[in-house]
Amino acid sequence: MPIDLVGPDLEVSLQLDEFAPRAARYHVTHIDHPSPDLRDAVALLTSELVSRAVQHSGSDSCESLELRAWMPPEIVRVELRAPHELLEVSHDNDGTQYDLVLLDQVADRWSIDDADTSACMWFEIDRHERRGTSS
Repeated sequence: MPIDLVGPDLEVSLQLDEFAPRAARYHVTHIDHPSPDLRDAVALLTSELVSRAVQHSGSDSCESLELRAWMPPEIVRVELRAPHELLEVSHDNDGTQYDLVLLDQVADRWSIDDADTSACMWFEIDRHERRGTSS
């Protein structure tokens, strides 16, 4: 089921520095009211995406990242937009890229969409309704 990507619940620009992963976690945990498990999974994966960009940047980088998130009732979607070289995924992933292992294990879907000079790395997690017990 497609989600409305017109109006994100969160849209923030982050300075690309060692504090960016923590700032990203803070921002995504303060939107909506997902269950603690879902909130923790979203915070972890968001932090990993931002950490990937920080690790690929130079120490004197003055770049910024664009973080957007949607949390409608059916799904959570988080996107990180950054220059392509900051989100690049090696094709010879031998399981040592921990962030990709986490994405494979925790997210229901993830990918990288490339544009001319920028890329968008995103993940989605399906929200599952809690089933009430009948009395």
